[in-house]
Amino acid sequence: MESYSSNHVTIVGLSGSSSNCYDPYDDPMNSFTNSTHPQLHPLATAPHPYPPTALAFSPIRLSESLQASSSSGQMVRTREMLATSSECIRLWDFAQGVAEDDRTSGFVSESRRLGLSQKGTSYQLVPRSQMANSKADYSAPLTSFSWSQLDPSLIVTSSIDTTCTVWDISSNSAITQLIAHDREVYDVCWSSASREIFASVGADGSVRMFDLRSLDHSTILYEAQGGPFQAGRNGAAPTPISPAGPGAAAPLLRLKFNPVDPNYIAVCSAVGADVQLLDVRAPGVPIVELRAHQATVNGVAWSGDGNVLGTCGDDCQVLIWDLSGVPSLGGGPPPPQPNTRTTTAHTKTLRDPILAYTAPQEVNALTWSEANRDWVAIGLGRRVRCLKV
Repeated sequence: MESYSSNHVTIVGLSGSSSNCYDPYDDPMNSFTNSTHPQLHPLATAPHPYPPTALAFSPIRLSESLQASSSSGQMVRTREMLATSSECIRLWDFAQGVAEDDRTSGFVSESRRLGLSQKGTSYQLVPRSQMANSKADYSAPLTSFSWSQLDPSLIVTSSIDTTCTVWDISSNSAITQLIAHDREVYDVCWSSASREIFASVGADGSVRMFDLRSLDHSTILYEAQGGPFQAGRNGAAPTPISPAGPGAAAPLLRLKFNPVDPNYIAVCSAVGADVQLLDVRAPGVPIVELRAHQATVNGVAWSGDGNVLGTCGDDCQVLIWDLSGVPSLGGGPPPPQPNTRTTTAHTKTLRDPILAYTAPQEVNALTWSEANRDWVAIGLGRRVRCLKV
């Protein structure tokens, strides 16, 4: 069994019952784990040199040539390909059909129990390649990455050294690197409608959009004002908690393009309890602000149809927001261009999510299922839970 202090990447699957479930990191007194609910079980695990800052499966459009397994000569076929970020970008094959006699430490048998040998189908996480800056002796840690849905050979990464780098996984090389922000870059995301456009957020409190066809400048879509903040209670306005006080830019932590209409981006702060919805056609002022969390928001995720947004935070809450009623998001005209930097004129405030779930501890991340859009997965502590929306 792996040490608790070890860094690992684990692929999990859903079983029909809890009888064959085993998680060496879970609390045996956890009522959710010991219930009759279907349970997640490990399929494959592999050591990771540093804690991963992000991970993602390859887009469906990934070509067969790129998806071909790197483990030639063995009875292995690649089911999926995935990437992780830490001090570099690592690519992995999620392989099926590894003979149990030839298994490595990443092996988990069909019995669904770590370390238990049993004949049958097995899975393995096979290291494929890694990409890092070859011109430097030291690679600054990566904070996140985004895999292009339109051109899956492209991955863009963000780093604490203020840069974003676009990588070509077919050649394991960097296409371009640019200074994206004045301070650390915390997140990056490809546009859902263009292989050339991506956006990023960072510690300087700005949302910036870039076009690979014209990298000599960027578009500043939004600049956070007056942070850092402490979340307000019961709908009250947030209050400053930093000596910097009002006027200091609040660092922005996460952003996500709407998967259907790329004119819309959801953004959350690294220190605030609110979520902003931006329209790239009217930069400067959010069109919607979501105010219901009582502590810092850690993640945002759009549903596949682009009408619903999920948010999670340190208040142990997962909130589901129906944004189909927002006029401009529903196909209406874009909001008017703002005349000032104030948010009083054009920003609509929403305080009532349509669904809420209270977790037993802080929720660090969430994502929507690609196959079944009624399900949301959340990460909290050492656990992953799936929620039916």
